[in-house]
Amino acid sequence: MISRSLLLVLLGLACLQSFTTAQNPNGPDQCCFRFQNKPIPVRVITAYEETDIWCSKPGVIFTLKNGGQRCGDPSVEWVQDRINKIDQRLFDSLSNSTKN
Repeated sequence: MISRSLLLVLLGLACLQSFTTAQNPNGPDQCCFRFQNKPIPVRVITAYEETDIWCSKPGVIFTLKNGGQRCGDPSVEWVQDRINKIDQRLFDSLSNSTKN
């Protein structure tokens, strides 16, 4: 009888722990679990951000002109190329605005 009660208490605590972990407000906002295989044209990308270090996989989230978001694997060449082009576009934009 005591072992059954103890098992029930432990099961209840395990459920409570998993619930509070799932509701953690300090966790990452967005993570990537699948990655885009085909390269995304740079002309349709408006921004990107790297996923939080707490995500299970590192990723890059591209924001598209239509408001959608796609994940890219940061170790893939086309993803690195898009990041460099977007950074260059931002740099050029800032350089042009300071010249005026």
